[in-house]
Amino acid sequence: MKKNILFLQGPLGEFFKLLSSFIDNETNANTHHITFNGGDDWFSKRKHSHAYRDEPAAWQSYLSNFIITRGITDIVVFGDCRFYHRIARKVAKEMDLSFWVFEEGYLRPSFITLEQGGVNGNSSLLGEDFATLEQSFLKEEATASKRSRSAFWDMSFNAIQYYFFKQLYAKKYPHYIHHRPWYVMEECMQWIKSGYRKLKYAGKERKLVKHLTTKLSKQYFLVPLQVSVDSQILYHSPYGSVEEFISVVIKSFSQNASKDDHLVFKHHPMDRGFNHYARYIKKLCYAYDVTGRVFYCHDIHLPTLLKEAKGTVTINSTVGISSLHHATPTKVLGRAVYDLEGVTSQKPLDDFWQACCEPCDITFKKFNQFLKFKNQIPGSFYQQPELTLQAVTDKFFNLNNQ
Repeated sequence: MKKNILFLQGPLGEFFKLLSSFIDNETNANTHHITFNGGDDWFSKRKHSHAYRDEPAAWQSYLSNFIITRGITDIVVFGDCRFYHRIARKVAKEMDLSFWVFEEGYLRPSFITLEQGGVNGNSSLLGEDFATLEQSFLKEEATASKRSRSAFWDMSFNAIQYYFFKQLYAKKYPHYIHHRPWYVMEECMQWIKSGYRKLKYAGKERKLVKHLTTKLSKQYFLVPLQVSVDSQILYHSPYGSVEEFISVVIKSFSQNASKDDHLVFKHHPMDRGFNHYARYIKKLCYAYDVTGRVFYCHDIHLPTLLKEAKGTVTINSTVGISSLHHATPTKVLGRAVYDLEGVTSQKPLDDFWQACCEPCDITFKKFNQFLKFKNQIPGSFYQQPELTLQAVTDKFFNLNNQ
């Protein structure tokens, strides 16, 4: 049966537009794209684009009819927890369609994720026993793409375009529900602020880097913070906010860690312009009597921090996987595909500070290879995305034929 592939919202930029054109030109499949706002519209392939302008309550019925009318066989989205994508996932399951989810790579920064059914806390990988994987899964291993620089400025440029056209065509999409709670001008101002802070902290934190990597080497626990409105927190964690997570970690640390140990909170780069937790952390340090033992940073080189850390505590950030790459003991407090026996600590957080055993290298290597085989594709959504299209299409159709 000929495939009819429906694209919904994609990553910031032209990736879905380029992928749709590539599939139309290089395969025998047809593609369609439903847009929900002006930003989606700007980055879509106009020839096969369909604007959804109705109330959110009518979305499920509209999608079901669209699927039937056009014989849709596959739905492709970026992130599975946005309002429109949650409904699409439900409809795909009810109508027995393939539901494909793109996400930032589990093995960042040189991979992207493409998984059937869901990602992160919705992944089918949760609960699998990777320690006993068949060797057939390990025959092929994807090679990481080379990244010459950070994708921050590419994402920022795409974001500015996206939110400009989202605002410009707001009247065309009067009922749209966005997955981020800020108004367009707020988003633009925060991204400008983010760029300013990136430049500011790059030089300001040099002394702290030296202090952590020399005097405090292997005497601090790294706590990577996540984006405040990330679905990983909203849907796949026991915490209602980043602040709640910070509070839990500092309280546990103060009551159970060695008096010689320290905490280092690292702000998420994509949340740099939107939130700042310095005052909140300072208050908690005072309340729990750990002032002088807790640091808060923004732009210190992450691999450097992980290499010198005594352990890592995270909700479910993919930084946890990077931590394991450095053989750094890691504690996960939410739902994550890499939270496995023998890989991450399975002890309560209160016990982790004093007994943070190293991950099993063999088990982690098997898991890492399995990810590369199963759902990791070398490349980037933002830097030369056209170089990723063939690999994505091969993985997409190969998986569909299994």
